[in-house]
Amino acid sequence: MSVAEKLRENPLFNEFSNDELELLATFTEEVEFKESEIIFSEQSPTSAVYFLLNGRVTIYRALVGTSNFITILEKNDVFGEIAFVDQQYRSASANALDACTVARFEYSHFDVIQNQSPILGIKLLKAIIKEITRKFRAVNSNIDLKSSEQTINDLIISRQKVKISTDTTEYICAIMYADKSGTNPFVKIDFNSQVILIPFNQIRTISLPNKYGKF
Repeated sequence: MSVAEKLRENPLFNEFSNDELELLATFTEEVEFKESEIIFSEQSPTSAVYFLLNGRVTIYRALVGTSNFITILEKNDVFGEIAFVDQQYRSASANALDACTVARFEYSHFDVIQNQSPILGIKLLKAIIKEITRKFRAVNSNIDLKSSEQTINDLIISRQKVKISTDTTEYICAIMYADKSGTNPFVKIDFNSQVILIPFNQIRTISLPNKYGKF
């Protein structure tokens, strides 16, 4: 399957013609990342926006020497779009949660596309701004892009090591199970080979390791 055909599967490009996607694909590099490989780091210079073709990507921010988990992205999600538009340093880091493939579009190609096809340039910019707006509306409405339940499920499936902080304790652990259906929702964790139940209302943060694997 060509890059253009893979981009066609993304709802972001619903209003793009086949010819426009073919042209966009000529300026887009298909890149594969191994599990846990860094795609870009927070505060690094920006140069590209990424369209996730397959696999999953973790987005997180540094917080006092650790990493504050934001979300897990899946096929057809877009990331790096804010820094792509404002050309500021990256506001978060992106790591491959498992082996994944992205379509990377470099900012330097945008002017070339605008010269060759002004309509395509406008469509691409509008699509990226629309994605940014969607995410900001979700934040302003206090709605997670993925529900907390879905995020917890992602961590259970991936067996990703996390740091769970409560008011009194920090656990470096793997989440085994989550129950939000009862009157006292909880998560079950594997902490140093011990099974511990933590009520949801006691959890303050769930953090991922930094790029060096440290919390």
